[in-house]
Formats: sequence, C-alpha cells, structure tokens
Amino acid sequence: MGSMNTFQLTCFLTVAETLNFAKAAKLLNVTQPAITHQIHSLEEELNAQLFKRTTRSVEITQEGLIFLNDAKNVLNIITLAKKRFEEPVIDERQFFSIGCHSQNELHLLPEILRQMAESCSTLYPVFQVVPFQHLYQLLAEEAVDVIIAFQEKGPKKIDGIYKELAQVCISGILPANHPLAEKELLDEDDLRTQRLLLLDPQRCPDNLNTVQHELTTGRAVSELLMCGSADACITLAKAGFGIAVQPDFPSFRDPALAYIPIKGTEPLSYGAYYKSVTGKPLLKLFLQACRETFPV
Repeated sequence: MGSMNTFQLTCFLTVAETLNFAKAAKLLNVTQPAITHQIHSLEEELNAQLFKRTTRSVEITQEGLIFLNDAKNVLNIITLAKKRFEEPVIDERQFFSIGCHSQNELHLLPEILRQMAESCSTLYPVFQVVPFQHLYQLLAEEAVDVIIAFQEKGPKKIDGIYKELAQVCISGILPANHPLAEKELLDEDDLRTQRLLLLDPQRCPDNLNTVQHELTTGRAVSELLMCGSADACITLAKAGFGIAVQPDFPSFRDPALAYIPIKGTEPLSYGAYYKSVTGKPLLKLFLQACRETFPV
C-alpha cells in the first residue's frame, strides 16, 4: 500500500466537486481508469469508502464528507509550502545587536529605536543582557554592535571606543514618605542613621564602587545590605530596609520613592562602547539618535 499523495487528494477533491469520474478525468487531463485507480488506492489507505458508485451516478459517502475538509487542508498546506520555496526568500532584516548589563537599561531604548526605525524600516534589534564583564568580550568578538553602560575605569581595559551620552547623579533612594525624603542633599551624617543598600561590587560600575567603598568605611556589616542587582536594591528601599545608593536615571523613577543626590559624589559617565563606525550605518544611526533623544 502506497503513501497518500497530492495527486490522490486532487483526484478525490475533483470527483467530490463534479460527482462524475469522466468529468474529473477531463479536468485533470488524465484517463478515467487513472482516476478510478487513485480513488481506490486512497480508499484502501483510509480503510473507508469515499464514494458510492452506480452505473448512473456517483455519491459522496458520509466518510467522504468527513474526509473532505482534511483533504482540502492537507493540499493547501502542501501547496503553500511549495510556493514558499519556489522563489528564494530574501531576508531583508538588518540586525543590530545592543548589549547592556541589566534589563532595566532596555527602558532607555524605545525612543532611540523608534527614531532608528523611521530611517531604516528593515531594522531588527537584538538585545544581549549580560551582567558581568563577559559583555565586553562580546564587543571584542564583534558579537554585539554597541554596548550601553557606565564608563569603566581602572584595571578593566575595554577594547573599544567610548562615547559619553549622559552624566548620571548618584542618589540615595528611599520611600517618598521617609523623614529624609524632603532633603535636597543627603550628607554623611544622614546616611549613617540608615542601613545602606549597596550593589554587589562584582556587578558595580567602577566609580560607583569607589563611592560605595567610601560610604561603608567604619560601618558595621549589619548596617549594610549587599544586593545582586539594581532592581533588588530598589525593591528593598521601597520596602523600608534602608537607603539604596544608586545611579539616578530620571526615566526610571518610581513615584513611590524619593531620589536625593548624595553630597560630595561626582556624577557617573554613561555612554556607548563600540569598535568602529566605519561601514556601519546602523551604528551611526544609533549614536545620532542617542545624541538627539537620550532619555536621562
């Protein structure tokens, strides 16, 4: 017994439509015995009678009616699949890979990407969110086109060009109803009255690490809470566990929290790391959009 094929299905559907083997043979430009043979083979394979045949008429059976939709669907799927491969498909997508250290930073990108898409309708952004230094290895290997991050200084040598996009203040973040929330600046005395919520040094921009180190000098371990991510710091600050020491992006702000600059701290440089703009129109477009609309 052979496998069901498209010609069998076409024969079945044509006979079902005409209810006449001779007409079906004419429409398909084959002999009537060929049609009869295909229908018999199909009936054997399905173990069902599809048509009642007499010398005068052809009727579709209940089983034939049930099979009708299946046959149409199968034939449609096969026809579409064939059409899909008749002409080679040209993938016009222009991939642009952006690396960053946290999901939070993706919130900086919608307006920039919208602006890029206006100039490039085939733009296809891809995100690489990698918390550790491995992200810069991806840049070295050109597995990402650009990284948005705080400027790294000191021993972390990064193979690429750095372009500053914004200066970001370091703030103390605490509930909006906290007694210190009305202050314009938080000084060392203010911070000593509260537990500090700090970022794990391994995941921390260099300059923030320096500030954290200065703030923790002489503090008991019980007065410090190290967090694995900026989101964790903010969550604990909101829950009243202490003051989160974090870079303050106005576009990330939560109305339930107060963001107060810490006295004596320098703003952090936030920007883009990339290898070269030569021959990279999408990278040029990205940097131009950042210059015009970076949301800080």
